[in-house]
Amino acid sequence: MPTIRVPSALRTLTGGASDVEVSAATVRDALAELEKKHPGVAAKVLDSSGAVKPFIRIYVGPDDIGSLSGLDTNVAARDEISIIPAIAGG
Repeated sequence: MPTIRVPSALRTLTGGASDVEVSAATVRDALAELEKKHPGVAAKVLDSSGAVKPFIRIYVGPDDIGSLSGLDTNVAARDEISIIPAIAGG
């Protein structure tokens, strides 16, 4: 099963879990399952139209889904999906 790596900023929504296994064929399906298991996560990652928010990056392995097929990027059983929020500071 693919695994979603949850950033620390969203772990309050996953009960502290840093990794969540999902049964999914695409990144879109994986995020939908993550939302079913942990309501509220999707609102932090996706905008109202269902697109990835501008300051969020999602990777399958080392590849940004923006350079692949976006949310329709296929995932395999052992793939790791990483949600990476923007980091700001000064």
